[in-house]
Amino acid sequence: MREPLAEAARTALQQGGTTTAQATADHLTVPADTPLVADVWINGDLGFVLLLHRRGDGLVAEELYYSVRREDGAWERPDHLSGGIVGTEMADPAAVKDALAGAPMSVVAESESLVHTGRDPNGDDGELVRISELLMSSEVDFIEIERLSPASPETSAPLRRGMTGPLTLLVLLPGERIRVSAMRGEDSSRARLGNALELHNREQ
Repeated sequence: MREPLAEAARTALQQGGTTTAQATADHLTVPADTPLVADVWINGDLGFVLLLHRRGDGLVAEELYYSVRREDGAWERPDHLSGGIVGTEMADPAAVKDALAGAPMSVVAESESLVHTGRDPNGDDGELVRISELLMSSEVDFIEIERLSPASPETSAPLRRGMTGPLTLLVLLPGERIRVSAMRGEDSSRARLGNALELHNREQ
């Protein structure tokens, strides 16, 4: 099963994001025979892909893959970082709503992985990246990500990410700190939903 999943992850990276008709704002329909791209996070030449697939026993599992973009622009074959059973039935909007308990978003999984980042000119032995998965309400149209790291310019505009489904993937390099706000509406009519989340990956 790993080979089809790795290829699905590489295709998602080559396309630059999720392109699935099976995802809506409040649920993901996971087919029995095809892995589903839940979300993609690309930071420079680093790429991470969160996949969902339905196991033989009917349960939905998630798999996290990682890759590095080569100088020619192509992505290396993705490596598998982690996986496990998904606690919330993503195909059921009511289950997603119950899991959020009225909040616009919630961190449902966090992990650390040692990956090759290419940032060390003396030979990269790997760095610990912090990976967070957020469950999002259907009321959220997009999230705003403010970089709070000391190296980030204070005047830099927040990164805006639209919703492709109820799961959002965020990956932080060592020393990075961000503030994530759930937003609804457009332009002057946009409004923040609930409290912002601050996520941080410690320095190594």
